Amino acid sequence: MKSKQAMALLALTLAASVNLRAQDLPRLAVVEFSTNNSAEKTKQDAITVRNLTESHMVATRKYQIITRDEIDKLLANQQIQVSSISSAENVKKLQLQNISYIVTGSVDAMGTDYAVTVKILDVATGRFSHSGSDLMGGRSRELYNGVGTLIDKFIAGMSSEGGQVVQTGQGRRAGRYKIGDTGPGGGIVFVVEADGNSGMEVSRLLGSADSWRNARDIIKNYRGGGMNDWRLPSKDELNFIYKNLVQAEGIRLVTNNSVDTRDYYWSSTTDWYFHAWIQNLRSGGQTVSKGNTYSVCAVRVF
Repeated sequence: MKSKQAMALLALTLAASVNLRAQDLPRLAVVEFSTNNSAEKTKQDAITVRNLTESHMVATRKYQIITRDEIDKLLANQQIQVSSISSAENVKKLQLQNISYIVTGSVDAMGTDYAVTVKILDVATGRFSHSGSDLMGGRSRELYNGVGTLIDKFIAGMSSEGGQVVQTGQGRRAGRYKIGDTGPGGGIVFVVEADGNSGMEVSRLLGSADSWRNARDIIKNYRGGGMNDWRLPSKDELNFIYKNLVQAEGIRLVTNNSVDTRDYYWSSTTDWYFHAWIQNLRSGGQTVSKGNTYSVCAVRVF
């Protein structure tokens, strides 16, 4: 009899210990992923990406996962839009709800493929501290496998340092980024400042435009990584992209699913006659043009 009581007491102790550990884990929620168009398939696939991301985060057992219904209701009650979730006002609201991390991202349609970005908001600092992105096919199996691979890499790159999520092996003191890394907006880092935590990133090839104005219109509609501060690069920034990525690292802005028929890229720099500077990102040459068709990429400072 005493043995049964002892076993029952042990079971209760273990259960309490498990519950205590669960409560000690940081609270994390996965919220909706933005899309770059209103197509029903894209919206449904964005829901699928959210589901898969949540499933992978649960599997880590490192976080107390907030259920979808709970976080959606909380955001609605607090009048928090995901598009502005990192604003100072919204971050304060999340802090009061004892939420440690928010995972979100974007699912951007590019032809029949998707550029998927996932990123994590550190609620304590109000900053997106870690992100990852990849291009994957839009068919069911391609999307499933692609998201699985991306999230596995994303989780592997997360580490708690000083109470904050950072890139594994790249703490704040050592500098988080280097040339060629994936930037916080899902682009390719081509400039890194001395602190190693700030710089510039460039998008992959976004398409082509037959004039400078059309090139700027393409950038206005681009929301890579959910960021809205992407812009057309200047001629000097294009040259940095060529020297630091193409020439030094052998990295080009095209992907396996893109064909770069135009080696020249538009810049935002114009001359006295309103001709825009362009640069060949294969050979490095720069010149001016006005009305021909050239490739388009976007850059942002982080």
